[in-house]
Amino acid sequence: MLTLYEIIWLFGLPAAIFSWYHIVRNMPGFIQPDSILPPGLHPKIIFSIAARKLTPLLQASIDSIKKSCLETGYDNYEIKVVVDSIEAEIPGVQTILVPKEFTTMSKFKARALHYALKFIPDDPKVWTLHLDEDALVTPQCVAKILTYIQNGGNPVANGPSVFPFDGNIFTFYAEAQRQWTFFWLEDQLTSSTVHWLNGSNLLIRSDIEHKVGWDFINCYISEDSRFGYESTKQLGKIFGWHGGLTIETPSGTINGILKQRTRWFYGSILNLRYVPKGRLPRRIYSIAAWTNGLLLTCFFFIIFLGLYTEPWFSRFYILQGFTVSAVFWLSRYQIGVYENLRYSHLNIFQKFLLHLGAIPMAPITDLICTLPAVLAVIKRPKAFEITAKKKQKSPPAATESSS
Repeated sequence: MLTLYEIIWLFGLPAAIFSWYHIVRNMPGFIQPDSILPPGLHPKIIFSIAARKLTPLLQASIDSIKKSCLETGYDNYEIKVVVDSIEAEIPGVQTILVPKEFTTMSKFKARALHYALKFIPDDPKVWTLHLDEDALVTPQCVAKILTYIQNGGNPVANGPSVFPFDGNIFTFYAEAQRQWTFFWLEDQLTSSTVHWLNGSNLLIRSDIEHKVGWDFINCYISEDSRFGYESTKQLGKIFGWHGGLTIETPSGTINGILKQRTRWFYGSILNLRYVPKGRLPRRIYSIAAWTNGLLLTCFFFIIFLGLYTEPWFSRFYILQGFTVSAVFWLSRYQIGVYENLRYSHLNIFQKFLLHLGAIPMAPITDLICTLPAVLAVIKRPKAFEITAKKKQKSPPAATESSS
């Protein structure tokens, strides 16, 4: 007879298998080398940064766009910043201030994005790259996106993002813990079987964005995934993977990670009624697996402290099965650490220490990242809370730092 722990572990086993399936398929070539612009006339790209306020903190993201376009020799672009208020003017960009009286069924970021459509032409030759306020655009990103468009890529696409070390090991390991999901995201988009989208580094052809819009009932968080569901219902298989890299910043604090993950978890529940019906079982399982991860993490500490008893835990599994599963669990962390260190300005020894530190930190990190499954039930997010992040110091280099 299976013990309680074995039942919980077996429930999460398919999720672990799925994760490694996506990793093995997509890790090779996940971040492709820099490339030159494709020949021919280049389409127009609007770089759109959504933020709560226009502040000098946006300057690094804006500078990275200008620098990367200059390095690649691309000049057919605009930069638009969509905000609810202005604290300081930033030259060289168009500021779109969302009027307080503007109303839609959507709220917060989705409302702002819907208003911004007034300033974006409804034209299949114009594309918009949506970015978070901390996202740095790389020269590789510009070249890959233009190549993707020139090759006839589908009108809605994501690309990879990395989160370099910024001094906080807790938030750095939290980003490493979820880095494998980008490999899953690539499979979702290349197959047009979208379960969720990333709102940053999201490329949309402008006529499609106008057609679908951002005005959705009961939408105040997880607007990116909702856009993916509504696009699927209206237009079918219109997704792709553009392969262009952005460099982004982890949350500045543990509390920020908790709020961010709580928003993601509750957003997944909120969006269940809008998920295309054929994908609903996978979404329900993914949400349940997230909760199951919290139980497994709690049981880990029980086992570690020696508080287990035979009726609850199988000694064979603790000695054999746990060892095997821990290898795959910790290996996934190491992959996440590796990807995020590729663009971290650290020496080899510092990178080695961060790889080593991921092992004892994994249970703590998992607890931080799975606790929102409970927090979302205790205190449901009622607004889109901006995740506080550190200011990016400089635009990215043209090539990655040594690994």
